[in-house]
Amino acid sequence: MSLASPDLQDMRLEEASSEAISLLAPRHYQDVATAVYEDAELLLSSILPDARIEHVGASAMPGAYSRGGVDICVAVPRDAFDEALGVLREAGYVLRSQDEAADRWAALAAPHSAVPLTLQLIESGSRHESLMVFRDAMRGGPALLARYNALKIEAGALGGVAYGGAKASFIAEVLKG
Repeated sequence: MSLASPDLQDMRLEEASSEAISLLAPRHYQDVATAVYEDAELLLSSILPDARIEHVGASAMPGAYSRGGVDICVAVPRDAFDEALGVLREAGYVLRSQDEAADRWAALAAPHSAVPLTLQLIESGSRHESLMVFRDAMRGGPALLARYNALKIEAGALGGVAYGGAKASFIAEVLKG
């Protein structure tokens, strides 16, 4: 399972239908999302001091349209993955899905967040670092971000399946370079 498109990993069942996806313009969510990230980063840094905490996803891309959630990547050394997963679960994060392949990954949700908050726990140096590669490409390319926004708006109107597929194709294209 590739994390080149982390939003697909977290797609809720109702979004897998043909119902339109609601997107928020940046001015309607980014300030709140940044504050949520900063609060979560403080907590995560205190409970996982050896982890690298990165704001990823649309809320980490100034000017990006979004469904309004916040995605955080928590990168830990390979030999610390199981311990980190346990610490996060003890802190109240709920395991939503997990991949035990060569490069392990787990998605966890914050159960009591005012804004949907998803953690992507990954092994440092793994292929899942594509989360940050994609984020950085979008931050550095206004024309690329404009294409991504247009694609999300167009595909979102067609429903979850179209939205997820369009995003996955776009992300794969960007990551190929």
